[in-house]
Order: sequence, then structure tokens, then C-alpha cells
Amino acid sequence: MVGQGKLREGEGLHLSKVAAERLLLINIVDDFREEIAASLREFGYDVHAVGSLADALPKLAAEPMYSVAMIVAWEKGARLRGAYDELVDGIRAIRQVSADTQVVMTIDASVDVSVCCEAINNGLAGFVEIDESGRIDNDVLRKRLDHACQRHRRSVEHNKKLHSGEIYESTGIVGCSRAMASLLQQASRAAEISDAPVLTYGESGTGKQLLAEMIHRLDPKRSSRAFLAVNCAAITGTLAESALFGHVKGAFTGATEPRDGYFRAADGGTVFLDEIGEMSLELQPKLLRFLQEGVVMPVGSDREYAVDVRVIAASNRRIPALVEEERFRLDLYQRLNVIALEIPPLRERREDIPLLVDFFIKKYAMHYDKPVARVGHRVHQLLSGCALEGNVRELENLIRRAMAFKTEGDELTLRDLPSAFLERHVQSLKSTNEVLTRETLENACNMIAAGRMTLPEFVDRCERVVLEQSIENGGENQADLSRMLGLSTRTLYNKRRKYRL
Repeated sequence: MVGQGKLREGEGLHLSKVAAERLLLINIVDDFREEIAASLREFGYDVHAVGSLADALPKLAAEPMYSVAMIVAWEKGARLRGAYDELVDGIRAIRQVSADTQVVMTIDASVDVSVCCEAINNGLAGFVEIDESGRIDNDVLRKRLDHACQRHRRSVEHNKKLHSGEIYESTGIVGCSRAMASLLQQASRAAEISDAPVLTYGESGTGKQLLAEMIHRLDPKRSSRAFLAVNCAAITGTLAESALFGHVKGAFTGATEPRDGYFRAADGGTVFLDEIGEMSLELQPKLLRFLQEGVVMPVGSDREYAVDVRVIAASNRRIPALVEEERFRLDLYQRLNVIALEIPPLRERREDIPLLVDFFIKKYAMHYDKPVARVGHRVHQLLSGCALEGNVRELENLIRRAMAFKTEGDELTLRDLPSAFLERHVQSLKSTNEVLTRETLENACNMIAAGRMTLPEFVDRCERVVLEQSIENGGENQADLSRMLGLSTRTLYNKRRKYRL
């Protein structure tokens, strides 16, 4: 036990297995900071102590990686110095400065559950409860710190895979943009919280089900069990209730055999509720009760069944807007919105398009047994510049159709794309080669200010257009092209490789 911030002798945490882990102790209670730090060092942690969140941030930014930041916010007679909402802001700031560092925080019994949920949503790895006398259960502390260190190691490994591109191969999600990198990081962290519902937003064709499948595969508790997808817009009335919760024989006309329903069939696994905003108001209370109690009652039955299922819901419409229109229950929205993820549309991550095109080319070249090995740069230019309202799904369908009808050659060219598509987007091809205008720069500034693009991403787009135009104008000779552009031959080679030119 820990008494007023000090570990008792003989009650070690046995942390030798994490001897190399660095721990930043943020003890805003001055009286016991060094005593706690000294005690934790005895058990193998490389501990550094600071007295405030303001002091912690520059230390996290300047020094080597800390595995855990432990916030101790309790003192005798006051319980807590500072409001919990300020500490939640501090957790968010820590994760922004050092994304891999896991945060553990002490709480007292009076803290509201909503504060705990908000802290978890902002990156908290775990709580350690302090009782009224200022004591901490050693076993709980050991488990929380050990769990946080494991999460840190997984996060570091995940980021290595993300940087190398391995995570895209392992998940089936293709991309290289900052927006997708951030989304995959959030999704992988969400996967670790096996019992928390997830609500995903995204336009049609952005890959909401693919993201849900990724979360299921990375879930350490549920990955070996079933993943079932349900389109809420396709089922209505008694059929919808039966599909989700099952029915007994004779429950309604046509119910000649009993049915378990999706939730019981996926027990231990994950159910993906697509287009959750289209669920009828009559069915929503039953889903809410399942999320609250973890039980289902089949149609026509008087018996409840306990079911352990994670729910991942998706919508292409904002649920709060549906709540205002009284088409969706507020309490159900609050239950589903524990972890929220948003998939950016393809127009906000155009740098992913060349990778997606190459991925689909390889996929359908194999599917149709075609010899196509590369994509013409004008195809990349057109697809990267035009607006694809159907997002990744539309892009895949374009490539699939082109590959299905291609009869000769090992390069995909503009001639292989559907004529109707070319007619609609021929202006896009022309506009990508235009000199930067004031309107272009203003649009770029607006996108950067809104966080939809960074300056390096904008510069990359401009650089690619210049390189493509230079090559198209006869600059295939590396030496001549490098002299014209003022680049070394090696730098030019690397840039052509970067942009797949």
C-alpha cells in the first residue's frame, strides 16, 4: 500500500522486468514527490520527477522517450489540487508532445464517471484510485504501470510499422498521408480498449467497414472470434429486431425455425452496424439496453441471454444533427460515442491516390490475369486532380473496369479509362498543369488553416506537377533534367521515386 504518497517498506511492486522503462512522475503535491520517486526507483524504473504539468511538457519534448507519465493529484485535506478538467487538458497536451508516452493518473472515489471517459478519450492509459486516507493498492498500481508500459511498447512498434508502411500491408488499408496516419494510430489504440463502443464517420466509399475490420483484427480480446456486419438501412421492423436479437420458433409469421441473431452469433467478437443513423426509433431503445446491460431478448421469448460483443457503428451523416431532428436518441448516441473516429474523404488526402491506384492495378491485374505492370503518369495526374465523389470505392471501380476491358499493353493509359469519366473530368487534367494563381494559393492557405493539409504536403503537390510537366515536355534525360531543375542527379532520382514518376 502507499500511504500519503510513500511506499511502505517490504511491499515492493516487483517491477524488475521493466527495469529499462523511463517514468516521468508529475506529482503536483510537493510534499511527497521525491519520496514517491525514490520508492519507484527501488523497483526498477528510471524515474524523473516534476511538480506540474507545465514543467512536464518541455521535459517530454526535450529528453528521450518516456514510457509512462504518472500524474499524482492528491493531497491530505484537499484530495485534489486543480480541477479534473484541467488534468484532462494536460493529458491531451502530453499525448500531443509525446504520442507514445502512456499516461496514468490517480483519482479519488468522488470523481464522476464522465470525467473518466473523457480522460480515456484523450489518451489516458489507466487510473489508480486513492482512498480517503491517501493509500493506493499496490497490486492495482503494479498492473496499471505494467499495462501502460506494454501499451508504450506496442505504440512504438506500431509507429515503426506505420513509418515503414508495414501497417498498410497488414491491415489492407493503403495510404501515406498525415490524415490516414493519424487515423490508423487512433484506430489501433481504440482496438486495445476491447469493451468500448466505436462510432465512425465518413462519406460513402471511404472505407468505414474496412476500418472496423482492422480494429477487430487488432483487438487482443476479440480478434479470434466472429466479425459480423449489419446494414441498418437494409433491415426494418420485426425483421431488423430479429436480425439483431434473434427470435424463437413461431414468434411471427414465417418464423419456422429459431434464430440466434447477429449479437448472439458474434458472442465474444464484434458486430459492425453500418448506417446506424438509419435505424428505426422503435429499435433504438433495444440497442441501448443491450449496450447498457449486455443482454438480448429474442423476439417472442421471455428469456434474456448475456452476450459479450463489441459494437462498432458507422454513419455518413452526423448523429448530433439526427438527434436534433428527433430521428436518433440522444442517450443511444452518448452510449455509442465512447470512441469517435472520422475517415477523411479522398479529396483531403490526394497524396494517397497514386498508392491506391497502384494497389488496385496489382489487385486486378492478378484477378484478370493481365500483364499490366505500371500506370501512365497522366493517369495518376488526372485521378489525383479530379473530384471522386464516391471516394475509394469509385476509384477502385474505375480501375477494375479499365482492367477488365484492357486488351493490350503493359501500361494503363488515359485511353483505358471510361470515356464518360474522361469527359466529366478533362478540365481537371488541364487545371493541374496551370501556373499557381492567387485563387490556388488562397485555397491552399484555407486548407492549411483548417488543418486539412500541411505546408509540406502542398509543396509536394506543386513539386510533383512541375516534375510531371518537365518530364512530359521531353525531359527524360536525367542529366539535362537535373540541370534544368537545379537538382543533383541523385536528388532528382529520389524525387521521381517518391512521386512514382
